[in-house]
Amino acid sequence: MNPLDTLIVKFAATCNLACTYCYEYAAGDESWRTKPKGILLETAERIGERIREFGESVGKDRMTVVAHGGEPLLLGAARLDAVLSAISNRASPIGVKFSLQTNGTLLTPSICAVLAQHQVTVGVSLDGSAIHNRRRIDHRGLLSYDQVLAGIETLRSTPGALFGGLLCVIDLEHDPEEIVDALCSLRPPMVDLLQPFLTHDAAGNTREATANRFGQWMCRAMDRWIERPEYAKVRIRVLDDALRASLTRRPETDWFGPRRISYMVIETDGTYDLLDQLKAIGAESAAMRQFGRTIRDCSLQDAARFAEQLLSERGGDKLPHACNGCRWADVCAGGHLPSRHSAARGFDNPSTYCEGILALLDHSQDRLTKHTQRLALTDTHTKA
Repeated sequence: MNPLDTLIVKFAATCNLACTYCYEYAAGDESWRTKPKGILLETAERIGERIREFGESVGKDRMTVVAHGGEPLLLGAARLDAVLSAISNRASPIGVKFSLQTNGTLLTPSICAVLAQHQVTVGVSLDGSAIHNRRRIDHRGLLSYDQVLAGIETLRSTPGALFGGLLCVIDLEHDPEEIVDALCSLRPPMVDLLQPFLTHDAAGNTREATANRFGQWMCRAMDRWIERPEYAKVRIRVLDDALRASLTRRPETDWFGPRRISYMVIETDGTYDLLDQLKAIGAESAAMRQFGRTIRDCSLQDAARFAEQLLSERGGDKLPHACNGCRWADVCAGGHLPSRHSAARGFDNPSTYCEGILALLDHSQDRLTKHTQRLALTDTHTKA
């Protein structure tokens, strides 16, 4: 069966925040300026039609649509309702499972009611406590933390609303234990810890030192998460995947593992995009991620094929030469695409975080080994 099961749809091209690390607006790519500020209703309808067409042709009865941006809630309650309805109605009888990633500042009662009505699972971007969240500022330079907490509370108090969890871009300047504590204290069902998107050219001479700091940071974060029993109900996805993959050698997220076209991006104008996080490369990223098709002239099935061709042409689906013989090559596969890029070698580089990823996977394997040994010892004592 075709592995494509998710569309990341840009509901808005602009954002009401100006986060200093944002790959969309702060890395040099300005293609967003030429796009409609918000997705048009006719574009949403065409997306729904393409979902129905795709589902019926490949035998899928359900697709996931992730509302993204920019800030998708800039659409406002009425237009958000209309766009969600257009996609789901035109996709029928293929079911659509909606999720949405927001900065949380616009989670008003009316918007939360729309999200609850459409059963949208909502992820909120937050980097920890107020001091950890210092890079998430608005266009006047003001902090967003208090607004985000208020938005989360509004979401949680809305009948039928679905709070999916928190997305955190880690800051190596802060202690991982503090950030894990701050995020888990909000009792989210899931936390995503994201590495800042850092290409080899951006990392420069500090790359190896940054990678080692990243590894130490992530290992300490894992220890904090595992050793606090009150955090057992919070899944930290990248750490969970590192633990599982160190045992099964089959990662479940694209932070590790070979790239498959299981999702694609659709911009507000209906243009297909391979991976919008490649905008971290800068103004020249268009050649790495765009293949010149839109939802008006190209089916999802064909778009996935064109995306695979582009990925292959750019070498993004190949193991970097330097990774041959690495003990974790089948798990890491060179790392997340944006972190592999350099102007000189394209994607034929290990991740800028290479040493840190290896340290995290080694640490994951060690934790599991010790846990297994402890269980075996406990079982022996019990039988004795």
